Amino acid sequence: MGGASVNDLAQQYGIHRATVFAHLRRRSTPRRRVGLDVDEGAEAVRLFRGGVSMRAISRRLGVGRKAVRACLVEAGAIEDQ
Repeated sequence: MGGASVNDLAQQYGIHRATVFAHLRRRSTPRRRVGLDVDEGAEAVRLFRGGVSMRAISRRLGVGRKAVRACLVEAGAIEDQ
């Protein structure tokens, strides 16, 4: 199952996300890094400045919208409110 998201696992096994986290924690499974790396961040900023929505960027890069927003704020592409 390497690389599957918590949401995917929860849906696949018909259990709550918290249960998936509990199983992973018991087995000391390392968690995936949250957010965008430098190249993904640059791509997110380029796409956003080109008129692509945060939702579309998050789908394209396979990360959450909040991660895209945080990246855009850090890059100065949008203001933090």
